[in-house]
Amino acid sequence: MTDQANAKPNRLALTVLRNSAFGLAAQVAIKALSFAFNVLVIRQLGAGEYGQYTAVGAFGAVFLFVADLGLSPYAVRQFARWRNEADGLERSARLNANITWLRLGLSVLSSLLTLSAALLTGRSLEMVGAIALNSLGLLMYAVQGTSEAALSGFERLDLVSGVRVVNQLVFVVAGGLALWYGFGYYGLIVANLLAIGLMTYMSWRAVRRLDLPFSAPRPAEWLGLLRASLPFGIIGLALGLSYRFDTVLLNIYRTDVETGYYNAAYNLVFSAAVFSNVLNTALYPSLSRQMAEDASRLPAITERVLRYLLLTALPIAVGASVLAGPAVAFLYDSGYGPTSLALAIVIWAVPFMYLSEFLGYVVVIQGLERRVARAVLISSGFNVLLNLALVPWLGLTAAAIMTVLTEIVLVAQHSWTLRSMIAQFNWLNTLGRPLLATAVMGAVIWALSGVLPFLATVLVGIVTYGVTAIWVGAAGREDLTFLQRARQRD
Repeated sequence: MTDQANAKPNRLALTVLRNSAFGLAAQVAIKALSFAFNVLVIRQLGAGEYGQYTAVGAFGAVFLFVADLGLSPYAVRQFARWRNEADGLERSARLNANITWLRLGLSVLSSLLTLSAALLTGRSLEMVGAIALNSLGLLMYAVQGTSEAALSGFERLDLVSGVRVVNQLVFVVAGGLALWYGFGYYGLIVANLLAIGLMTYMSWRAVRRLDLPFSAPRPAEWLGLLRASLPFGIIGLALGLSYRFDTVLLNIYRTDVETGYYNAAYNLVFSAAVFSNVLNTALYPSLSRQMAEDASRLPAITERVLRYLLLTALPIAVGASVLAGPAVAFLYDSGYGPTSLALAIVIWAVPFMYLSEFLGYVVVIQGLERRVARAVLISSGFNVLLNLALVPWLGLTAAAIMTVLTEIVLVAQHSWTLRSMIAQFNWLNTLGRPLLATAVMGAVIWALSGVLPFLATVLVGIVTYGVTAIWVGAAGREDLTFLQRARQRD
């Protein structure tokens, strides 16, 4: 009986570990390419043109939720729940077809709304044209996003990750050629469309390997689907506003140059989110299935994952904040001086982004997605209102502060929803020890900043953090044992 009880946790851990390993390797490759290429883009375009480029993406991101309305995350959960049921394949095939057709129609609506917003806010014809061109990708994402949801629901994150690596490779190569031949950010948009097209084809082909037939759509079921996915759609709307509304406001009320300064820092935050994204993407379908089979293990899994997230996020925040000036000088050039202040502030969103994303998933898998939607709406409303009040006056400083505060408000709400579970945690291990190791690392790199070269200071900080984390018990033999058990098969 004990062996059987241990088998399920091991199978769950193995699945998550496999998905995380493939996902992490792929995402590290993606982020390394993306990070290096983004630095090249920032250097090549300059703050003004880069500001326009990021504003084009921000306008699209604000209305991106319309192209999905929460259908993709809803589908992931349903695919994961149905996969082991007798009629699961048939139900999944019908859902896959319905969502694909629904998203195609919604993508057209999203494109029209984005263009209307650009025209109403008086964007230049150059930017309006770029926004229109960029919107073509939404039609391809309708097919690609649905296919990716099916692969995620069937827990084939390895295939999803592989497709994303190819996408990034194509974009970097095509985008590099566009920069080389002087096509500016229009060339980057075309390169992105080529990469999305290939990713869409590969995702579609990967779904065919699941023996998931593409059945005829059933429009009579669409209204029910939209109702079921609405909480996820609200989450998408609110997150789109939280993450990109500040960029839109900076572009409208300030300048292209200041928009570029801010996004040069903000994009580093998203590069730092790789570990959280990979782990949560791997956990979501697996925990959805685990919740249906044995919900009693959820608190222990949640506590362990929170510790790993904090072990990763806290040193990133402290290190980037302390070394913001040298980091910007190393990555960009002297023309991006104001980016240092934005980075020193906005990087503190990373620990709270890690927590808000994971805790939101924990709430969702318990069937409480409406509470997540409400929490995200409140935090995003807070973000939008204060950004409207402060960004025209304080510019990128206000945008950076509001990004951090928004994530804090979101984490507080998820923590309240999960308060009975969180009360069981050992916070000395989960937060106290990682925080102590981070404080030691921060003191060391602060003392060495300006004494050693930037890369040497970073290396010393990494070594200091690793040694201290083991010494204070933030990480150790228990974690190695967990990973070894996760690898065991029945």
